[in-house]
Amino acid sequence: MDASGRILIPKDLCQFAEIEKEVVLSSAVNIIEIWDKDKYEKVIDDAVVDFADLAEEVMGNIGEDELS
Repeated sequence: MDASGRILIPKDLCQFAEIEKEVVLSSAVNIIEIWDKDKYEKVIDDAVVDFADLAEEVMGNIGEDELS
C-alpha cells in the first residue's frame, strides 16, 4: 500500500485477470479476490440464471394457476 492507501497490482496479474479499469474486491473467509468489474458482474449474473434453472429443475415449473 502506498502513502495514499492505494494498492499496486502487478502488471502480470492484471493481464492474467484481464483487468482493464475498474475492479471489484470480493472476499470469502480468508481469501480476497480482485476482479475486473465487468467480468465479475457477468459471473454473478450467470450464477443467478444458473440458480434459477436449478430451482426450476428441482421444484418443477409451478405456474400461478397451479398454486390455487
